[in-house]
Amino acid sequence: MHRGTDAPLFPEIYRQKLQQCAADGVLSDEDVKALTRLRVMLCIPQHTIDAAHSDICGSLFEKVVKDAIASGVDGYDADVKKAVRKAAHGLRLTRESAMSIAGKAARRIFLNFVKQARMAENRTEGAKALRKLIAFNSLVVTELVADIKGESSDTPLEEPSKVEDKKIEEEDEWGDEEWESLETLKKIRPSEEIAAKMGKPGQTEINLKDDLSERERADLYKTYLLYCLTGEVTRIPFGAQITTKKDDSEYLLLNQLGGILGLTVKEIVEVHRSLAEQAFRQQAEVILADGQLTKARIEQLNELQKQVGLPPEYAQKIRELKEASIDFNSMISEKLRENLHKKTVDEIFSSGTGEFEEEEVYEKIPIDLNINAEKAKGVVHELARSRLSNSLIQAVALLRQRNQQGVVSTLNDLLACDKAVPSEPLTWEVPEELADLYTIYMKNNPAPEKLCRLQYLLGISDSTATALGETKDSVFSVGAEEEKFVF
Repeated sequence: MHRGTDAPLFPEIYRQKLQQCAADGVLSDEDVKALTRLRVMLCIPQHTIDAAHSDICGSLFEKVVKDAIASGVDGYDADVKKAVRKAAHGLRLTRESAMSIAGKAARRIFLNFVKQARMAENRTEGAKALRKLIAFNSLVVTELVADIKGESSDTPLEEPSKVEDKKIEEEDEWGDEEWESLETLKKIRPSEEIAAKMGKPGQTEINLKDDLSERERADLYKTYLLYCLTGEVTRIPFGAQITTKKDDSEYLLLNQLGGILGLTVKEIVEVHRSLAEQAFRQQAEVILADGQLTKARIEQLNELQKQVGLPPEYAQKIRELKEASIDFNSMISEKLRENLHKKTVDEIFSSGTGEFEEEEVYEKIPIDLNINAEKAKGVVHELARSRLSNSLIQAVALLRQRNQQGVVSTLNDLLACDKAVPSEPLTWEVPEELADLYTIYMKNNPAPEKLCRLQYLLGISDSTATALGETKDSVFSVGAEEEKFVF
């Protein structure tokens, strides 16, 4: 046929004929033959034909799919199934095209459930929204996929050989992981007996892998995993709450959620591992809250490691510290390690010995706790400055209480702080009290260098120090008498 000026109208003629044939939702064999003759007669390119079918038949099928999805979990009945099957096969769409249309519509609903989960006021409500997503996938989308493929809803959605290959591949992936001991990970993999009772698993061909980032999908999975672990929390009047523990069947739903989210085995394992690590760290921080790292507590940590299912090498002992081995870097957060360092230094400045070993404080302890040495040194200096002035105030208070041993210990703390941050001579509004402090310390027979440094810090001259040495036995004579009249 000669293609004259009417040629641009030919595709439209074909589209009109296609719309007429597909009006009842089915393209019969006669319709297909008639359309083929028209295509040949009008010399319309195949890509134009494909575009017309995708547009017109796709739009008709999309309406059927949207109606099926709108029927919800309770409305996907025999009539809906019949309509989907009729449209999927009667409109002569390729399986790829039909699945693309169904996937787009289904993912839109998936994302609505995701939005509900994110906007939920608490974790329990968020998990409930995700449970609705799982139910929708099982009762609607899985049926929809089976009907598109012309399969029974009681049979696998893939060919037996492909299912078996996929099963072997997944088992290899799980088996390659070193985290098989994680208790929560075990629970999402049902035994053959439980799997048989569950029936056919929900479809995962339509998923959210391309709609959400890996981080977003992992966070949603984690939300439901936490729900499985902690149960449902119900708030009651007066600020109280009741927690209803869930049974392990929730983990099977979690497994299905992983498929809907398009998470790989590796990504799922990572969520379980990070949560187990978080639980371990939190409980480890409680165990080590006071900084006492005893062998008994290390045994507690080892038992905790077994309970959460972390691999033994994860919590292995790699550093000797206070007669106990502990991997601080992996088991305890940096914040807690820094707090332990601060507590250790604070104990040195309040030990009452007056000792301060720079190598121990500035090098060994930061290495043992795996913290930044320069930052740690700054903390030491800050503590020393603060405690130095406070030590003088405390020493005077103990002097007034006639607690001589307390005075000596506190002045030793002052000297330890001074070793860390050398100080200028201190001032006090009652010089006589400084003299009394010096005398009490001198009576305790301290090392000459300590007494000399204290004399400097208290601003006591050599002549005064000599005179005080001669009268040290009557240290409280004046102060005590004056104290009696203070009401």
